[in-house]
Amino acid sequence: MMRMLWHGRAVVALVAIVLLLVPGVLFGTATAQEKKTLTVVVLIPNGGDPYYQNKSYGYILGKTLAEQKYPNTTVNVELFDSGGYEFSDKQISQMENAIQRKVSAIVLTAANGQALIPVSKRALAAGIPVINDDVLLQSDDATMKISENSANVGRMLADYLVRRLGGKGNVVMLKGPAGADLFIQRAKGGKDEFARYPGMRVVGEQWHPSNIVEATRVMENFVQAQGQKINAVWTGNTTQACAAGRVLKQRGWPASRILTVGADLHDEALRCMNEGLLSGILPAQPVKLARLAVVYGIDAAMGNKVPKRVYTTDEFVLTKENMGTFDMSDAAAPKGWKPPLK
Repeated sequence: MMRMLWHGRAVVALVAIVLLLVPGVLFGTATAQEKKTLTVVVLIPNGGDPYYQNKSYGYILGKTLAEQKYPNTTVNVELFDSGGYEFSDKQISQMENAIQRKVSAIVLTAANGQALIPVSKRALAAGIPVINDDVLLQSDDATMKISENSANVGRMLADYLVRRLGGKGNVVMLKGPAGADLFIQRAKGGKDEFARYPGMRVVGEQWHPSNIVEATRVMENFVQAQGQKINAVWTGNTTQACAAGRVLKQRGWPASRILTVGADLHDEALRCMNEGLLSGILPAQPVKLARLAVVYGIDAAMGNKVPKRVYTTDEFVLTKENMGTFDMSDAAAPKGWKPPLK
């Protein structure tokens, strides 16, 4: 009986020693999952564009949402700007650096939908998910693609002008960068919509870099060639629309004859609208788009299945009359917010 009692006490003592020697077991912390850190590299083509400044805010929101979805994960989001759609070489170099660092996921808004295909293939081969966001690759070499329906955006912009002109008038088109799929699809949607109306004529159209200087140059050339024949201006985004409206005003056009439209809502576009330089804005949803892209990137990095194709939607054009009813939270960053671009 005494031997059994001694044996029982020895077992209890041995268990107590084990509990003391194994860190965290006695207090239950060993079962707590250690936090992992995931890094998402975001590559954007034109950080100076107000549209991408708004998107940058969405990427940072995506970090917060992803950490809420995966509580034991710390998410780092790094934003890299190539400085313009014409600098695809720089964006390729940025992506190659991300591959070399073995980051967790890459969110890519392509400076050029063709030029970025090979490096996207290399990222996928290295096991890094590629979320192709907004300006799309001209191939399927991405884990998933998420964007507006750009052709529909172009159609809605054209539809607005058609209705304002009563189905009859001359339009010029500032189409934006030739290598960016988003602008290609917007322009195609616009031209297809104009073609449905025999009374609508596109009397000038041109591809050009997406900045104020180039848009101003193109619009001045249109005015030089067509003059008072121009009834409306279709543009690939509101930066171009503002430039076009300013050219018309400087050339002496009365406010009642300035009819311009573009996509992407930001503070500068609102200022142009208030000045009578911009007639209609299709808002797009850059904050929502960017937020979702980061969360999907983390989903894929965690090994979870993500959809191959996701669209965000924009179905109406904002004007001075209906602007007050629009919820800005999915379209614009808070006033004064600055993107942490690299």
